[in-house]
Formats: sequence, structure tokens, C-alpha cells
Amino acid sequence: MDNLWLLFAFLSLFHVIGAAVLASTLRTFWRGLHDGEVHGCQVVFTTVWAAMFGGIPFAFGIGFASSDSGTPLFVLAQVALWGGTFLAVLLAEDILRETLQSLFHQEMALLLLGSPFLLAGLAMVALARGKGQFGTRLTGGAFALVGGVIFLLGLLRLLKATG
Repeated sequence: MDNLWLLFAFLSLFHVIGAAVLASTLRTFWRGLHDGEVHGCQVVFTTVWAAMFGGIPFAFGIGFASSDSGTPLFVLAQVALWGGTFLAVLLAEDILRETLQSLFHQEMALLLLGSPFLLAGLAMVALARGKGQFGTRLTGGAFALVGGVIFLLGLLRLLKATG
């Protein structure tokens, strides 16, 4: 992918989810220390998962930034997005939960999780032109398929719950 904005939008999905889960896990761990309920294995697994999910895209950003068409500002924007998400959830998780309460139902969560992956996959397929783009089309198709299934599952559950 040579399109700077498309690559940033795609990697941002992973940064936002990973940073939010990591901050929430650390808050849960901190509360558990005070309450005497430390969820050891769960906290360790979630911390490692969130750090990898939100952190591995930095390798792609660094690779893009060091290429001929890249810029170091790309990595700086990634760090700002990841750090801003992490701090927002870490410092204001309760306010965010209260504000976004309607989005935390399972149906809406599925819709919100599936739609960006569906759109990112469709964009990858649509923008992958020319020779040597089969891998990009295949990856985009996989993202579109998985995102579409998650989105449809959420939509069906929402229609069933309201109808």
C-alpha cells in the first residue's frame, strides 16, 4: 500500500483497539490491587495481547516511514494516536463508558468492530491495481469477509432484539 492515508487508517484500527484494551486492563489491575483481587493470568494475557495488537503495527509504520515515499511524521502520528487513546481510556474510562453506554451493547459492539474491517478490506481490494497485487487483494478480501460476517452477526442480533 503506497497510499499514506489508507495505510494510516488501516493501522489505526489496531492502535486504537490495542491501546484501549491495554489501558482498561491496567486500570482493572490497579483496582484489583486495592481490592485484593488480582486476576493474574487474565491480566498478563490481556496485557501481552493488547501490547502486541496495538504495537506490532508500529513496525509497518516504521517500514513505511523509512521507505522512499514515506515520512517520519507517519510514525509520530501513530504514536500520537496510540498515546492519545491510551491516556483517554486510562484517565477517563468511567466518563467514556458513561458517555458511550449505548455503544457497549453486544450488538453495537459487533457492528462497530466489523464495519471498519469490512471497509478497510473493501478499500484494499478496490485500490489494489496492477500486477503483483494478488496478496493485497487476498488480504483485503479476508478482512472484508471477516468484517462483513461480524457486522452481519451484529446486525442480525440487533434486528432480533428490536423486532
